[in-house]
This record gives sequence, structure tokens and C-alpha cells, in this order.
Amino acid sequence: MTLDAAIATGARPRAPLPGAQRVALALGTTGALGEELLAALVGSPIYRLVHVAVKQTIVSAASKFHPWVIGSSPVTADDAFVCVTDDAVPTPHTSPLQRYGNDQLLAAARAARDAGVRRLVVIAPLSALLQLNAASHSVSSEQELALVEMRFETLVIVRPTRDEIEDSKAPWLQRTVSSLGRSVLEIMLPAKVQALRPKTAARAIITAVERMSPGVHVIGARELADIVAETMPALLPKRPKLR
Repeated sequence: MTLDAAIATGARPRAPLPGAQRVALALGTTGALGEELLAALVGSPIYRLVHVAVKQTIVSAASKFHPWVIGSSPVTADDAFVCVTDDAVPTPHTSPLQRYGNDQLLAAARAARDAGVRRLVVIAPLSALLQLNAASHSVSSEQELALVEMRFETLVIVRPTRDEIEDSKAPWLQRTVSSLGRSVLEIMLPAKVQALRPKTAARAIITAVERMSPGVHVIGARELADIVAETMPALLPKRPKLR
């Protein structure tokens, strides 16, 4: 989904729930998953306003979509969603959205803290193979340990499975090799660690976050797949059969 589509989605949001007054801050919503998460946030009845980190001022026709150049003006929010983009995934130079890599995660968290955020959600995709590692369900990196020390009321680290071939602009050889590799993994690895479609993953992430109590939580592909199986089972990845 493109940024324009995300804004268009926000132009016709569903009616908010009675008394819903929450504000979200969206940081690093680049790439297929990031843009789908942004569209889901803008279209959600949970939030009345979504501040979106951009590199330069843009105009939005959607009342809930509020472009925000970091540092240009103070904002306040209840929840912050930070999408961490792998350095290997290119971002179009024309995109106005602010990108955040692993080395910028703490800067994003500080921006969220300055905005008064109480619940911080970090989306950091992992490959299907790494989903099988026990460390995928724990706070492990120095940056994540630093996030814990920042003492947000709720910290949720989400590790969906990375779609290795989501970049349609990558060289054809790279896309072909990635596609073949993913086909092999889909046969060998459990279905619950396969990559979800970006829109499905975004919806599952928001559902998972809403279920989290205060504290520190780390959820991976299996937990997201369980939510999809419960709420939208038709969208689960289909495991290919050997002929």
C-alpha cells in the first residue's frame, strides 16, 4: 500500500468508539509493513489522531493523519509505534516518511518519551530462520535493553517474520534467489513462522498490542500467527505441499 493509499484510508475512518481519546505517534513507517501499519492506525477507531514522522512538511487531507517533522513543534501522544527498517531494504528517496534503522531506535524512543508516550511499540522484523531462535522472544540487544531502562509504562517488542522479497525494485537476480530460498523455507519450516502479508501482519500487531498489560513484552511470529488464526484464519499462510 502506498502512502497516498494510507492517507486515503484515513480520510474515511470508521466511527471512533465512545470516549476514545487516544493519540498515536508513528515513526519509521516505511516499507510495505510500515505503510500498512500506518494505514491501520489511521483507520482504527482506537485513535482520534495519528502523528506521523516525516522528513519534510507535507499536506494531508485526512483529519486523523498529522504529518510531523520531528523537532518542528511539540506533540503529545499516548502510544508510539516505531518500525525498524533493515539497512538492506531500500527506501524510495521520494518518500516523505522518516526512516529508522537499528542505529536510530533509541533516537525514536527518545522522541516518543519527549511526546509523553506511555506505551512504546517497536516492530523489528526477523527472518524465518531466526524466529526459531529462543532469543527472538527475549530482550537481547543493547538497544532493547536501553529501551527497558527508559521505563515506559508498557514496552512491546514485536518481531514479525521479514518478507525477504518484498522489495519489488531489487535486482531481478536478487529477487529470484530470494524467492527460491523462501520457497524452500516454506516447505521446511513451521507454517507459524512464515511471513504474513503486510496488511495481515499490521492488523495482528495492533490486536496484539491492545491485549498487552503494562510491563515489558516480546512477541514473535508464532504469537502473531495465533492471533491471525483466531481473528482472521483465512489469511494464514498456506504451506506448500510436496508433489
